[in-house]
Amino acid sequence: MEQQKKRNVILITEGSLQSSLLKDVLEAKLGISVALITPDNLIHGVLHESLASAIIVDCSVITDEIFRRYAEFKAAKQKDTLEILINCEQSISTEDLFAWRTLAGIFYTSDDIKTLQVGIGKVLQGDMWFSRKFSQQYITYLRRHCKPINKNVSAILTKREQQIITFLSMGASNQQIAEQLFVSENTVKTHLHNIFKKIDVKNRVQALIWAKENISDNSLTV
Repeated sequence: MEQQKKRNVILITEGSLQSSLLKDVLEAKLGISVALITPDNLIHGVLHESLASAIIVDCSVITDEIFRRYAEFKAAKQKDTLEILINCEQSISTEDLFAWRTLAGIFYTSDDIKTLQVGIGKVLQGDMWFSRKFSQQYITYLRRHCKPINKNVSAILTKREQQIITFLSMGASNQQIAEQLFVSENTVKTHLHNIFKKIDVKNRVQALIWAKENISDNSLTV
């Protein structure tokens, strides 16, 4: 059987023993390829050209200048790539987090390497990794900035896709959806990919907002 191609992930941080350890653990445990980009690389334009599945950003190395260079790089090369923040301070403001347009996971300075491994793995499987508090704030923010699409949902999504987005709107993970529908996680991922394309969203949170704006509670059936 042909070996599955490894997914590429970018890690933006300083070169150090700690970052090398994180890179090694993620590659070994998650079966991914991690490309390290330092802040100096960002400033001088020495960047990773291949499209990545996710970008892991070490918040402890981000200055205003580094963020500006990063934003330019992402807009040009990795526009829709998921963002995962690590080493965030507990005091980081919600407004600062909203600056990351494709945010899918947040990890704090108190999180150990095992938590990073598990959480990043979940994000790469299509889930989100947020605290309950931030999830609610993020949903509220997105609802204020999303334009409702008043279309007949049954004309857009198949019956199965409607079932899946219903479970998603309840906060279910891919594994939980698969168990409820008696299908594989890969089948759920395929359906979610098709749903995201049909409703023109980029991640689970945006899909949740779409469901809240376009599907009434009594029309969400499982």
